[in-house]
Amino acid sequence: MGPERPERGLLVVGVYGTLKRGHANHRAFLAGFPRVRAGAVRIPFRLFGNEEYPMLVPAREVNAVVVETYRVDAETVSRLDAFEGQFGYRRVEVVPEGEADPVAIYVHPGPPPPDFVPAPGGEWHGEPAAFAGALARVQNRDR
Repeated sequence: MGPERPERGLLVVGVYGTLKRGHANHRAFLAGFPRVRAGAVRIPFRLFGNEEYPMLVPAREVNAVVVETYRVDAETVSRLDAFEGQFGYRRVEVVPEGEADPVAIYVHPGPPPPDFVPAPGGEWHGEPAAFAGALARVQNRDR
């Protein structure tokens, strides 16, 4: 793990896709930060996805979404905001049902694209390698 980070000034972020351990963006953004917990939280959003990436969109009902939560510093939050923002995601704070503390999570206003399907059990199981192709297409489109 990296250098000690003071508790003060840290934010708990919940990730559910390419930022999870073992996926394409974890090392670039979250390596070295302590994982607080992993498991389902109940929030008023619904998870959809394809094999390249997931999309968490607002829902009228509360749904289970499987997330990993990390304590990160302000610089990392800023980097995550910029990264997620380029794809239309925004950071919101939610208090999972039955919990007292808020979690920052990145959501998309939706609706999900037609090729996206609801994530079974609220957990995305996309292919880490597939995201690299999706990211390359976005970067090439922006040139």
